Amino acid sequence: MKPAIRLALCALAFTASTALEAAAPAPPDLAPRLQQLAKRIAAIDAQADRIDDYDQIRNLQHAFGYYYDEALWDHVVDLFADDATLEVGQHGVYVGKESIRRYFLGLTRGRIGLAPGELSIQGQLSPVITLAPDGRSAQGRWRVLIQDAEYGKGANWGSGVYENAYVKQDGVWKISRLHLYVRFHAPYEKGWTFADASLNARYGRSTARPDRPPSLRYGTWPEHFIAPMHFAGEAPGSYRLAPRPSDVTPKPAAGVAPDAPPTTTALEAQVRALELKLARLKAVDEIENLQSSYGYYADMSMQDATSALFAENSTLEILGRGVFVGRDRIYEYMRRLGAPTDGRLFTHMQLQPVITVSRDGTRANVRARLFEMFGIEGNQAQWAEGTYENRFVLDGDKWKYQGLIGYQTFYTPYEQGWGLQSNPLMDYFPGYPPDLPHSTEYQPYPAVFVPPFHYANPVSGRR
Repeated sequence: MKPAIRLALCALAFTASTALEAAAPAPPDLAPRLQQLAKRIAAIDAQADRIDDYDQIRNLQHAFGYYYDEALWDHVVDLFADDATLEVGQHGVYVGKESIRRYFLGLTRGRIGLAPGELSIQGQLSPVITLAPDGRSAQGRWRVLIQDAEYGKGANWGSGVYENAYVKQDGVWKISRLHLYVRFHAPYEKGWTFADASLNARYGRSTARPDRPPSLRYGTWPEHFIAPMHFAGEAPGSYRLAPRPSDVTPKPAAGVAPDAPPTTTALEAQVRALELKLARLKAVDEIENLQSSYGYYADMSMQDATSALFAENSTLEILGRGVFVGRDRIYEYMRRLGAPTDGRLFTHMQLQPVITVSRDGTRANVRARLFEMFGIEGNQAQWAEGTYENRFVLDGDKWKYQGLIGYQTFYTPYEQGWGLQSNPLMDYFPGYPPDLPHSTEYQPYPAVFVPPFHYANPVSGRR
């Protein structure tokens, strides 16, 4: 739905632009026509704003997940409105930012940040985001994939559903209600088949007392319970219809009185600004497609297709093997990972993107989650989890990778799981040294390492 709407807006913007060109001579009786065109431009701009709202809310929730992973509670609390509420499982309701802060600190014995050996992953997946007609609030449903552990003691799987609310204050989206319905939380060794209510209730328990009892009592797996859906009974949509052009008040150009009649020059300026806005919105979809394409190509060891996604002077840095510079060197790196063959499983799921496009629409950054299943038939199987911090550039009319960095969270044998074994960073390829040493010295889990964020906190601006 999103790409179709973006294309429709681009077509409308083009129509407005060509209409302005046709109207350039501007006879005296053209004023009503310019007024109508101004309303049409305003309507297109309003719809573009709604798409941007969707992207901002998605970035907000995805950023929450990354901050949660690292127990960066100051960053997490910054994302909430002052009067927000939080409810996890059936551990009660926390009201207001200070109470929410107490809740999160109560998860880690008052610490900010994880301790060595702690793992706390909460993947934010499958969003259904519904914007209110006034564009000032929204609701969102998210699937949560939980992987946590105390190294050497054991690990857990978990799953649940967020039903959240958001509010736009002073142009910034914030979380106004965070409600996680926990489905199950079970030991890795036996899996969810052996989960029960007592095991499920462990997840999200804080030492901080709640302000109110739970808003709803419900049964967890294996009981059948459907977490309330904000979109139940209707077809969920990411966008509401924008106001009709006749209902929209045109935005005056900078330095022009609000009641002044529109001029061709002012409308041309608005169209140029709108074209850039739409180009940046379109870039979000194209870059996400590019990142996902990388994952599908890597799955099947398609080295030619993978390297073609990179700009000529791009860089690649994965798992501590150093930095490889240039498309040809990246191709050779990919080739040395192994040729496509039967009996080899090598998935590269690209999840939870936080996409930031530059103001001029020519560059972008993406933080994304890697969830990987690796296997050789009859020999070995591994889980892997990591974080990408990638750079993209508009190369002509196509987006390409400018730089790819993959940080390892863990690689672990399937039999042991991430609670009992985590492999170290990989060594350099024998006979194929990198062009540069790796840019960041770190050790993966069970050590504590926070991959650098390309973005500031989307609410507070905190770095």
